[in-house]
Amino acid sequence: MNGNMPNSVTQSALNASWARCAKTYNLKRDAARPILRLQSSEVAPRLEALTELTGGRQGIFRQLASVAAGAGHCLVITDADGILVRLESKDAEASWNGIALGSVWDERVAGTNGVSMALSEGQAFTVSGQDHYYAQLTNFACSAVPLRDAHDQIIGVANLSSVGRGNPSETLFAQQVLRVAASRLQTTLFEQTFKDSTVVSFSAPGRKELFKEAERVAVDDAGFITGATSSAHHVSGKTSRDAIIGERFDAVFGADINGLNCAPERVMSVRRDDGPMLDVWVRMPPKNARSVPGWTPKPKAKLRRQNAPSLQDLAAGSSVMRGIFERVQTSFEHGVPILIEGETGTGKTALISALATQAFRAVTIDCASVDDTSQDRAYIQSLLQQARMVDDGGSVRSVLIFDNINEMPVFGQTGLRAVLNDFEMVYGESRGPRIIATSKKALRTFVDTDVFRDDLYFLMAGSRVTLPPLRSREQLDTLAEALARSMAGPKATLSDEAKSAIRAHDWPGNIRELKAVLQQALMYGDGARIGALDLFPQQTPVMVTRSSPALLSEEQLILEALQSTRWNVSKAARLLGMSRATINRKMKALGISRPA
Repeated sequence: MNGNMPNSVTQSALNASWARCAKTYNLKRDAARPILRLQSSEVAPRLEALTELTGGRQGIFRQLASVAAGAGHCLVITDADGILVRLESKDAEASWNGIALGSVWDERVAGTNGVSMALSEGQAFTVSGQDHYYAQLTNFACSAVPLRDAHDQIIGVANLSSVGRGNPSETLFAQQVLRVAASRLQTTLFEQTFKDSTVVSFSAPGRKELFKEAERVAVDDAGFITGATSSAHHVSGKTSRDAIIGERFDAVFGADINGLNCAPERVMSVRRDDGPMLDVWVRMPPKNARSVPGWTPKPKAKLRRQNAPSLQDLAAGSSVMRGIFERVQTSFEHGVPILIEGETGTGKTALISALATQAFRAVTIDCASVDDTSQDRAYIQSLLQQARMVDDGGSVRSVLIFDNINEMPVFGQTGLRAVLNDFEMVYGESRGPRIIATSKKALRTFVDTDVFRDDLYFLMAGSRVTLPPLRSREQLDTLAEALARSMAGPKATLSDEAKSAIRAHDWPGNIRELKAVLQQALMYGDGARIGALDLFPQQTPVMVTRSSPALLSEEQLILEALQSTRWNVSKAARLLGMSRATINRKMKALGISRPA
C-alpha cells in the first residue's frame, strides 16, 4: 500500500515509471553502476539550501533518524531534485549498503525508486523488491514521502530504506512514521509563515493515531483564505488546494470565522451540513486575540498545579480521593507514567478524561483488542515511535492511554518499555508524551504469573494508584450531590431520605452506576430535587442495604413522592403504585397539604 492510494493506482504509477525508464530514458536494467554520485562540494550547498527551506528544523530529522536506526532502517533525505544530502543509519557512516551522500535518485538516472515516485506522485510511496527498475536495487524496500513548505511546494523527500524482507508491517510502519515527520515539518513551517494570520485547524474526532494529520488554513482579517496545508481542501469537499486559496472561509467551510474567533485555542466540534463531524480549533494572532472578551494567552510554563473541576467533583466528600487525584495530577504534569487500578466503574475513565482535557492529542488503545498480527504490530509500533518523536515545547500535549494494559501482547510491552526507557532520565521536565495505563485487577498479579514484564511494571508503578470502590468511600452522599450538580446545575439537591438510600446501597457498578441512577432521577423527577423514590422507583420502600435497613414511614413516602413530582398528585400516586383516590385519602388522614 502507498499512502491512501489503491493497489490499482499504485501499480499503474509503477508501470508508467517503468515505461518512461525504458522508452524515454533508455535505461538498462542490468547496469553495473546505475546510481550516479555528486561530489561533496556539490552536496554541501544543497544541504545548506534545504536546511534554510526547512527553517533549520533539523530536530525533526534527528528524531526520525533515531527511529530509523532503532528499526534497522537507513534514513535518506534528498532535496527536490532527488539528490541525497543527508544519510543516517545505525553505523553512522557516510554510506549504507552502497547508498551514499550525493547519490542521484532522479528517475531519469536511478530509474523507478521510492524517492522518484514520491516526487512524481506527490505523496507517500513505497517501492520494494522487483518494483525497482534497476536489478541492483531489488534487495531494498524504500518508503518515501515528499517534504512540503508552508505553501505546499515540495522542497525535498524523506526516505526510509531497509534490506527488503517482504514484511508488510515494516512498510506500513515506515509510511506512518514518515507521514508524521512530514506533517510536523509542514505544520511548523505553516504556523511560522502565517504567524500574523488566524490559523484554523481541522481534524476528524476519534483518532487512532497520536499525530494523525490535522489540516490547517490561514485566514486574513477580511475572512479570505490565504494559505492551506496539503489536504485541507478535502475537508471542504474541493478537488484541489488551489480551489480554496483566495476564497472566503465561511463560503468554503460553512462556518463563521468570527464565531470561531470567540473561543481562540479551544477545541470545538462542528458538523457540516454536507460533511462529517470535525474537531476545530483556532489560533489567533496576538494582536487580534487580545480583543476577544475573556481571552488570556496560554501559559508557556508548566501546567498549573490545581485540580480540574471534574476532578473536584469526583473527589467530593473524600479526603482519600483528593489525595489520590493530587498525586495523579502532579505525576501527569511532570510526565511520569501513571498506572490506575480499580474495579469497573470506579472512575478510571473519568479521571483520565479530566487529565486529558489538558491535552488535545489523546489516543486510547484497548489492549484487550490488540492481537499479535502484522497489522496490529505495525499500528502499535508506529504509535510508539510517534510517541518517541514528540517534541513537547508548546501548550498542546499528547497522551497515550493503554486501557487494560494487563492484556497487552508481549510485542507491545517490549515497545512500550523502549519508549519509557527513552524518557526515564528526563522525568521532572515537561517532555515527551503523557502515558497512562489502566487495569481492573492489580497488575502485580500478572507480573507474578509471568504474563506481564516486570521491568515495564516497575516503570509504570512509580505512580501507581488504586481507586477504591464506591462502597468504601466516605461521605458518599456528598459525592452524589456534587455529581448531580455537575449534571443539572447548582440547584440540584438530594433529600435526606435520598442521601440515606445512597449511603445504604451497595453500588456494585460504582461511579458508573451512581451516575446512571442520578441521571435517571433527574430525568424523571423535576430536574432539581432528588428523592429516594426517584433513585430507586422499582424498589419497595424498604431499601436494600449493606447494614441496617433505611425504613421510610408512610408519611415520608408520600411527601417524597409529592415533592419529587412538584406536588402533581396523579404522578405521585403512580410513583407509589396507588390510585389517585387512595393517595388523596391518605394525604387527608395524615394532614398533608400543598404548601402555600
